[in-house]
Amino acid sequence: MSSKLLNGVDTQVLSSVFSSIQNHPDTAKATFSVSSEWNGGFTVASSCKDFRIGTQMVERKNAYTIVHDFPEQFSGEGKGPTVCENCMASLGTCITQTIVAHATAMEIKLDGIRIDVEGDVDIRGFSGVSENVRPGAQEFRVNVHLESKSATKEQLDKLYEIGKRFSPAMDTLTHSTTIKTSLV
Repeated sequence: MSSKLLNGVDTQVLSSVFSSIQNHPDTAKATFSVSSEWNGGFTVASSCKDFRIGTQMVERKNAYTIVHDFPEQFSGEGKGPTVCENCMASLGTCITQTIVAHATAMEIKLDGIRIDVEGDVDIRGFSGVSENVRPGAQEFRVNVHLESKSATKEQLDKLYEIGKRFSPAMDTLTHSTTIKTSLV
């Protein structure tokens, strides 16, 4: 059986993944890991490679590295985006991937998606200058642009709602996530 591509996604593989996790919930838990290493100044390189699905280790062909830094205006070297920018990119990317997966499963052809994210951070929180200001972003504004010549407005509205509802990054950022830390 030949595979069919829709929105650049192999529909046969996507259907198989959805079916597998529906029929075998124990295989639906994915565990990813990232290692972040300081490279002097405010530069940090974060790397990832393999991950686990259920109890099975999945070995990727490639490792991936993201370099973060502060802009020169904040005493960094500008070698990469800030963590806040990366967080916003992750949010926009995750909403996009969620919409693509569901549009493909619903057999809706997309012609384009662009997600613009803007966020505000009061640096007094991070720097400890003010105890009354959170160190994290105070607000993200997300503008979703969906394009499809064949989808109805109702279908695009539904995909927009699905993107917000089922995006793991959106859920992580808007609901409490347990974080366990340890000094080793």
